[in-house]
Amino acid sequence: MFPPPLVILGGVAVASSLRGRSDGLVSAFSPPRRPRRLASPPVRSLSKAARTRGGAAPAPAAGITVASASAAGKEICETTVTDRGTAEVLCTVSNEDDRSSLWSDVAIEAARQFTITQRRKLRDLGALDVERPVRILGEPVGDTCGLGDCVVDFDDDDALADNDSNTKIIHFQRHGQGYHNLICDMWRELGRPIDFDSPDPNLNPVVRPEFLDPPLTALGMQQCASQRDLCASLSPELVVVSPMLRCIQTAKLSFRDHLDGVPWAAHEGCREELGLLVGNKRRPVGEIRADHPMIDFSDVEHDEDVMWDEYGDRRETLLEKSERIYEFLTGYVRRRPEREVAIVCHSAYLFTLLNAVMEVEDEELRSWFLTSEVRSLRMTFVDREDRKEESKA
Repeated sequence: MFPPPLVILGGVAVASSLRGRSDGLVSAFSPPRRPRRLASPPVRSLSKAARTRGGAAPAPAAGITVASASAAGKEICETTVTDRGTAEVLCTVSNEDDRSSLWSDVAIEAARQFTITQRRKLRDLGALDVERPVRILGEPVGDTCGLGDCVVDFDDDDALADNDSNTKIIHFQRHGQGYHNLICDMWRELGRPIDFDSPDPNLNPVVRPEFLDPPLTALGMQQCASQRDLCASLSPELVVVSPMLRCIQTAKLSFRDHLDGVPWAAHEGCREELGLLVGNKRRPVGEIRADHPMIDFSDVEHDEDVMWDEYGDRRETLLEKSERIYEFLTGYVRRRPEREVAIVCHSAYLFTLLNAVMEVEDEELRSWFLTSEVRSLRMTFVDREDRKEESKA
């Protein structure tokens, strides 16, 4: 029997048996390195804005109090008083000395294989050679990349020094482990292949109706909470989330220190692929908004999941997804006034974005994201017509 979905109501006790990571993997999936600018735990890092204000530590979000925190940082319980007057308690257990235990060998190997197979699919479909009116260039903003460490190094103040309105710093994060990820990893551990194109639940567990908008597992929550210090050190002016529950939960755990003073918005342009897979179908917006009133859902057009329903029993193709991503980046992200943006979304979406829509040379940036992983890059929009005029001149 599969474990029941985890609900964060009244209280949650998180406890997981975690497996270690194997050695000898490619550099994109090497064990995480602690970002060199972060303070040693349990001291929380200061954001760039906080340092500018004179070194004051970032204040906790309104309504949040720390119920308990061990000296070693092993268990942290936080109580949130909602607008409806109810209390939600979230406890996370983390090992700050060895975050590598948060990702199993199976999950790491799956990410490595997806990097190979999905890039081959994109190449075979011609998705890597599509020329669009706007080029979207991406480059790392730190010296090195690794799990949770491919982020802005604010010791270098030149990240946005050129004041070019067509250049932004984007912090991409994949959601933490969801129940659909857990079940798929269990199938892989048992040696059972998964056919994600099949409507048969005996071949594809993610088509089961029980997987509708799955939440994070206890391990997924722990993964996201482990990224909090890193995300607190960033300075996003906007947090954009996929309207899927696992992404909202991820953002509220990892970017918890940015709940006050920074706008949060949901957008369907950064959702995972549409159709067939029930794990990628969302709940009605009215239900989601009631649970997360601090998020702006005005850019989500329909209450019901019309986008997913339109595909029926087929999956959105890689080319269709590429076009949706391109429209999101050029029609929404580019037009937003914010220069530094956090976007919390999904693995297959991010892989297509970084390989088929953006022009990115850095191999580690382009590889498959592990759950909860954060990567930052400098994104520059270049109109091809402008380049043509410059060349004529």
